[in-house]
Parts: sequence; C-alpha cells; structure tokens
Amino acid sequence: MNQVEQASPETLARDAGQYWSQSASVPWIRDLSHWRGRGRWADDNTWAGMGKRHLQMFQDLRTLARHPQPVRSMIEWGPGGGANAVVFAREIETFYGVDVSTANLAECGRQLAADGYDGWRPVEIDATRPRGALDAITHPVDFFLSTAVFQHFPGKEYGVEVTRIAHDLLAPGGLGLIQIRYDDGSETLRPKDRDYAKNAVTFTSYRIDEYWQIARGAGFEVLSVVLWPEDCYASYWLRKG
Repeated sequence: MNQVEQASPETLARDAGQYWSQSASVPWIRDLSHWRGRGRWADDNTWAGMGKRHLQMFQDLRTLARHPQPVRSMIEWGPGGGANAVVFAREIETFYGVDVSTANLAECGRQLAADGYDGWRPVEIDATRPRGALDAITHPVDFFLSTAVFQHFPGKEYGVEVTRIAHDLLAPGGLGLIQIRYDDGSETLRPKDRDYAKNAVTFTSYRIDEYWQIARGAGFEVLSVVLWPEDCYASYWLRKG
C-alpha cells in the first residue's frame, strides 16, 4: 500500500481487532486495556478509582435525568480488564460486556467472579461487525457505558455506528454515558485514516460539537457534556427518548 493511501474501513477494523486481541500476551496492551496490577494499574487504588469515578458520574446522570426507576441491566462497550465492571456490578443485576478481545472478556470475568458476581454476560464481537452485539443482546437494557474506548475505534464512522447501536440496545428512557477524545487541533489527536497499530492510542477523535450532533442524530437527547481538558476527554450524558 502506498503510504499516502487511506486504508479501507474493513482493513482498519480488522487491524483493530488483531491489535486488541494481543491483550492475551502483550504487556502494554494489557495496560491500555486497564488490567488490574499491570502497568499504570499496579496500584489497586488507582485501578479501582477509575470505576468509582465513572459510577459517580452515572449517579449524577440519574439525578440530572430525574430517573427514579431501578437500573437493573447495563452494557459496557469495551470493559477491558474490568475496572468499571467490578464497581458497577454492585449496583447492577445483569452486566453485558462487549469487546473484540477474548482475553479482555476473560480477565473482566475473572475479576467479577472473584467478587462473587453472577450477572456477567460476555459478548465477543468481530471488530469488522459491531452490529453483532444486537444479535447477542436481545433484551433492552437500562444503561450504556463506554469510557476510553471511542478513541481506539478504527475511524470516526465506526464510532457513529456504535452510537447508533447503543441507542438500539437501550430501553425507552434508558441512559448512556459515552466518553470520546476530542480533537484539539494538534497533530497527535487529529483523526487518523491509516496505520492502525502505529496510531491505536489516538486513532479517532471528534470535535465536541461534532459528537453532540452524532449523538442527537442517533436519537439521543444530550443532557450534558463534561470535559477534562488536561486529557482532551469529553463525556456525553445521554438519554434515549
């Protein structure tokens, strides 16, 4: 392939699936996947703190949405090593984890099993076919979560598709919390279109207003956007009408 050619969406999705499947053995990919005790997550407090932060955001989202009914089921798209799952599982009866990595799903399941949780439902998808999640999850869920994952998607349109899938999977009135990396105009965070393995950490980003419109286009009401400028993260608090 000529270096200046844009890779096809199918090629990029396949490359992404191959990259993240290496969490079975590659230390830095386990670190990127938030495996407990690995890399940046060697300290248990740091690892657990990530899940606690997102649980607090979820609770704040419920308050903002005036959502009094119980939240019994949820999906996390990209649960990695389970840092969010072990915290949310204490609140949720049924927890679906959607991932392209067999090893990540197994590790997340191990962490939940160690806590005695029996509501874990792993869903492995082919990276080239994210809509496979709709075949595996046949009952509408109450909450959709995805943090530090959209930045690794193999293209902006892939994130658009997953946003639509999230809307399809939620029950009416269901809530969503989706975090993206926003484009700050730098070379590092600009959206990429080739060399997935080289650029996996910062492959996909959106303008803040752009993803707002994507979420609305998928059918969501955007209740709030929370920014972390130090890392160029934006978390969208969503509700399905």
